[in-house]
Amino acid sequence: MDNVELGAAIADFAGLVARVEETGERVCVTDGGEPTSVLLSAAELAELEHFAQRVQDGARHRPRPGSGQGQPFGPDPQGPYIRYVHADGGRMTFVRDRVVVAELRSAAELDWLEDRARTARQGYMPPKQAAAFEEFLARQGPVGDGMAWIAGSWRNQEPFTELVFIKGPSAEEVALAYGADAQDVADGLLLRQVEERGAQQGTDDHTRVLAFGEENGWTWLGYHDFDHAFSRSLDPPPEQQITLSATMAKGIYDFSYVKDGVYQNPLPVEDGTEDRRDMYELIWYTPGQAPFAPEAPLAFLNRHLRIAEKAGNWTDSIALFFEGLERAFGLALPRDAITSGNVRCARPARR
Repeated sequence: MDNVELGAAIADFAGLVARVEETGERVCVTDGGEPTSVLLSAAELAELEHFAQRVQDGARHRPRPGSGQGQPFGPDPQGPYIRYVHADGGRMTFVRDRVVVAELRSAAELDWLEDRARTARQGYMPPKQAAAFEEFLARQGPVGDGMAWIAGSWRNQEPFTELVFIKGPSAEEVALAYGADAQDVADGLLLRQVEERGAQQGTDDHTRVLAFGEENGWTWLGYHDFDHAFSRSLDPPPEQQITLSATMAKGIYDFSYVKDGVYQNPLPVEDGTEDRRDMYELIWYTPGQAPFAPEAPLAFLNRHLRIAEKAGNWTDSIALFFEGLERAFGLALPRDAITSGNVRCARPARR
């Protein structure tokens, strides 16, 4: 990027704009050797603006020049170009044959744009690349024990009626937020200890605890929701939350997914028709049929479920759905630890 002193730039804006239009390279305008503004192609600025605006809560901090004084009003010919000076006097737009070819922005504003555009680009892939990458991820096997192994017993409300996976906060933070007893969390109480004590005393206290742990970057929770002793939400909401609820007596098995506080479940497809609903029941899923409409937020799960079906690891529909979740999100539950009771748990906080 070439540097041009302000005086020289004012004397030959047309030449600088022609250079930017021909090469696509930026020109930095300096005042006493210090960068003040940058002339860049309109296409490059459009790309920066496109990505920068996708970073939340950034617009109010955008650097803007002060109100300009003595700047020309109306179209200002600059050789083959027309210059339009913005109301702030610092930003300028250059047009040739009714096409915007270059923009002048302050160095501070351009730095701001580039920083936010860089942040947004980190998670961006073109549609074809994103589809190929999603296909690759979907074909990867489950991490560790996965979670499909628990589907059969969960259907029968064992060992838990509620399975929750949370991305973001630690297992201890989530347990306390759900209303777990802080002393039990600090003591590292184990599920088998509660089960053994219950067997000795003839109680079913193991059904009134919150089991929790961390697997593959997710916090998982397992509990019974018989008496609503534990909370079902976090404030503020986590990055992602997946909830699976089993009610065997009514034959209701629910799945919900919340991302950044936004519920993702509407628009499942049932019997070839689109039916807008506020929840998704696992009994609606029929292997071989795409459960979610292409435009639904959960449509990305269709590919993972199809690959789980082709893998042939399970025949039960709920186990297949669970394997689809394994492949889509990397969910896992520690099989040996849960079946042996060697997982952490806590009773409801004492009131």
